[in-house]
Amino acid sequence: KNSRSDCHTTMNKKCIILDLDNTLWGGVAGEDGKDGIALSLVPPGNSFMAFQQALLDLQNRGVILAVNSQNNEKDALEIIRNHPNMILKEHHFGAMRINWNDKVQNLKELAHELNIGLDAMVFLDDEPMNRMFVRKCLPEVETPDLPADPSHYVRFLNALGHFSSHTTTDEDAMRGNFYITERLRREE
Repeated sequence: KNSRSDCHTTMNKKCIILDLDNTLWGGVAGEDGKDGIALSLVPPGNSFMAFQQALLDLQNRGVILAVNSQNNEKDALEIIRNHPNMILKEHHFGAMRINWNDKVQNLKELAHELNIGLDAMVFLDDEPMNRMFVRKCLPEVETPDLPADPSHYVRFLNALGHFSSHTTTDEDAMRGNFYITERLRREE
């Protein structure tokens, strides 16, 4: 590895932007519905639960979580709000884009809404075409290849190195909650 890529991969990021289908849960919200997605204590659903828990741990340390998903909002929110094994709930996300707009437009809007640079974001999506589109249009957004096997998601997330901090200050821990509070205030 050259020093430029080492420096790039260890740069701290502020926000993880997450796809939903086959990223936060197994299956497709619009096709499988709340009761048909894989999100359970047995494989493959347990891998998605473990991934959500690892993301929640990062959110508790001040990393902003946001959603960028091409989905019917009603179907996706039904799962987020009411699935009994959904660890990440609506209140854990600083911002959400659940619509049929392209992922690049949604990322720009999320950066604006959260008031952070695109270079502060990591975009996680299981779909190779979405990742390629984001890399081409927004190279400043870190868009790594998510493993094909969801049982590797947690190890992959921990190996990214963008969110490792030796010490977490009170300010760091409050950062994620600040963005959530701001979203709720705007909605009010």
